[in-house]
Amino acid sequence: MGLINQKTENLSQELVYDYVFIGMGASNSLILKKLIETKLINDKKVAVIEADKKNENDKTYCFWASPNDSIVNELKVIISHSYNQIEINKASAQNISAQPYYYIRSIDLYQFTKNLIAQNKITIHQAKCNDISSSNGLNALHTDNGIFYAKNVFDSRTPKIDKTNHIHLHQSFYGLQVKFEKEVFDSNTFEMMNFDVEQDHFTQFFYVLPFSNKEALIELTRFGAEKINLDYAKDVLSQKIESHFGPYQVVTEETGCIPMTNYVNPASTQAGVLNTGSRANLIKPSTGYGFKNMFYFAEEVATKISKNKFASIAKPSKNRFKFYDSLLLIILFRWPYLGKEIFSRLFKAQKISTVFSFLDEKTSLLQEIKIFASLPFQPFIKASCIHIFKSISIKNLTMAIALIIYFILTLIGNPFTEIYMYSIIAIGLLLIGIPHGAVDHLLKKDSKPLIYFIAKYLLIMALNFTLWIYSPKFALALFLLYSSFHFGESELQRLSEKSHSLKASLKGTLVGALILFIVVIGHWQESILLLKNIDGLWPENILNIQVNSFSLYASIASAFICLYLCLSQNKKYFLRLSLLLFIGLFLPLIAAFSLYFICQHSFNAWQDLKTGLSLSSIQLHKKAWPYLLGAIAFFACILVFNSVQEILLKNIWSNFFIFLSCISLPHVFFMHGFYGGSIVDKV
Repeated sequence: MGLINQKTENLSQELVYDYVFIGMGASNSLILKKLIETKLINDKKVAVIEADKKNENDKTYCFWASPNDSIVNELKVIISHSYNQIEINKASAQNISAQPYYYIRSIDLYQFTKNLIAQNKITIHQAKCNDISSSNGLNALHTDNGIFYAKNVFDSRTPKIDKTNHIHLHQSFYGLQVKFEKEVFDSNTFEMMNFDVEQDHFTQFFYVLPFSNKEALIELTRFGAEKINLDYAKDVLSQKIESHFGPYQVVTEETGCIPMTNYVNPASTQAGVLNTGSRANLIKPSTGYGFKNMFYFAEEVATKISKNKFASIAKPSKNRFKFYDSLLLIILFRWPYLGKEIFSRLFKAQKISTVFSFLDEKTSLLQEIKIFASLPFQPFIKASCIHIFKSISIKNLTMAIALIIYFILTLIGNPFTEIYMYSIIAIGLLLIGIPHGAVDHLLKKDSKPLIYFIAKYLLIMALNFTLWIYSPKFALALFLLYSSFHFGESELQRLSEKSHSLKASLKGTLVGALILFIVVIGHWQESILLLKNIDGLWPENILNIQVNSFSLYASIASAFICLYLCLSQNKKYFLRLSLLLFIGLFLPLIAAFSLYFICQHSFNAWQDLKTGLSLSSIQLHKKAWPYLLGAIAFFACILVFNSVQEILLKNIWSNFFIFLSCISLPHVFFMHGFYGGSIVDKV
């Protein structure tokens, strides 16, 4: 990376492209078309990087739309066929002239794009892009044919799908374009789904697109965890064509696979890099349709660029439709044989115009209730339960159960409530709270022996402890400052915000300070009682200060509002964090702080460490345990020292507060280097 930094500093502008398109598939082709039409790349240096020659008809693009829609009018030159009638599972054909079904051959789109490239003197490099790195305001595109530099990049590379907590299926297909001697088709009617085929523990159907009365594309499609076997597909398709239509002549064949997943690929965090196509989540998970989304995405890209904005564009999708997609994927994954019944009943009970609107995510909630009322009830209830359970992480489930038990014990006045609370806190601290800081030795960047790191770490802790003895007020102020910075920096990592600049550091510190403010002010009297046990910290009359209830609640509400203003770019994240802090208001101070510190801060940092260091939780724990024991020994030393000297010690929680302060200071430095060094780029 250092070499790239040096190179980009001295690059001539002639070697830098204004826009580079990685891939010449449907999405990038449509964006390029729109930018040329709107003259947004006139006088710009533009290039396309594509590994394939794009000289074969390897895909089929289909969509439904009104004849007056812009997608139809602008793409007339490459639309090969349109259909005004649809047939589903051998039922009577339905009229769809209000929204005909359009067919585009991929080779026609490729040739159309190639002509645009030639006419506008756009450079095309036949190469495969393997990686993108950024420095000095430029993006370096690493290909198998050298490195290219660009200010702005349209990235359509296939995303890596996280299959760990997401459903992932294949819409795989094998098709033949065939000719017959006699007329066997109605060229105005296409068959969308024909389930007259053995399901073989999958959802399988035939798809027929006639090009004339004698010629058509006939495909066998499978929705399933396993891709369709080509030999199997050829045999089944051949039998289907022979038995239904008679002898035929093969013109060409087509194979492909479209991902069906509820995984949402994150937006690029690199400035000047825009995800497109499937990388921008433009393919609908439950159907595989995406061409229309790509067309309107291209329009939005052009609008943004015309306003000098090159930023991530999220496909507008209401959460309930994401939920519907997830339910269908769960059913197709767990009970694939139910697909035939679900789709058959859907198209039988609903007008095709309603189904098209539903797939376009334009139906009302009332229409959707009617749609689901016509479908098998039980599998969707099961899928909903599975989805909800999967949506609740083990961490959240454990936390919820622990809190419910605590509130029940409190409600019934169980004498073991405090013991239960302290036991849960101790377990949390030992499992993740302290261990996330006990791997700081893995973050050191120098090559000095480990003993130097340990000595330096212990020295910082000892100096901090000494400060608490001789100047507790200054030690407290320092602790609040670096804790605010540390907590805030960790929170901003969740929003992909880096703490390199002064502005970002100040924002992070403000976020952390607001979190601490809510915890402390929400437990004002307990906080005073805790800190009063530290000699020299508070005047004696501080305990007599009375806080007006209205002022207290108003202050807490104001803190939540300020927190929202800082985190408003991710409202879901703000709501999750606020819920945690709000629940803490109904807990004792120690439990409220532990709830945030363990379940939010430590857990998030642990996930970052796992990702950044490429280690599992077990591996991290193995590397943390010697230092965890050291931390426990240090806490024991504080207790012994205070007992002997009879200073600072008035209760164990005051000592624990000082202990956290001492071990936190060096940890803050190392974690800042970890985050600031761009080791982690995680949302």
